[in-house]
Amino acid sequence: MSGTTPSKPNHTVAKVITPEQQDAWFALLFAHASVTDRIDRELREQHRISFSATEILCRLHDEEPQSVRSLADQLVSVSPTRASRLVQELVDAGHLQRGADQGDGRKSLISFTSKGRRYSEKVARTFEDAILRHFIEPLDQEDIEAIVRIWAKLRAAQNAELSAASR
Repeated sequence: MSGTTPSKPNHTVAKVITPEQQDAWFALLFAHASVTDRIDRELREQHRISFSATEILCRLHDEEPQSVRSLADQLVSVSPTRASRLVQELVDAGHLQRGADQGDGRKSLISFTSKGRRYSEKVARTFEDAILRHFIEPLDQEDIEAIVRIWAKLRAAQNAELSAASR
């Protein structure tokens, strides 16, 4: 998908949203796919790891140890089922390990091995460099602030929906 531009949507299909709103929606999807594709390619070339597996390592760095379910709930790029498979691949590769949850013996907790911690630090440097190159550097501060502001609005709307649904 990288190197291409979004195709012009057929605005005659849209009945409720405006052509500009439809363009904004597809631009968001294209931007996400384009940037993550380029970052994924770099990670695979340099470390033989996918964007999704890298996201698991990043989330585990934020809080360690964690259950697979807790990790999966934080991920953007994969489903819980796929997250479980990726964690197992990282365990099989010797980067992560499973340990018993002292509070609940039925649960296992995921943490880094020594090898995995060193590996994840190398991957994190590549990941951050790729984010800078493919996402941060092409934008100015105003663009970044707009994205943060837009996400805050979308998250607030989502939280309001979840709150209303739980009543």
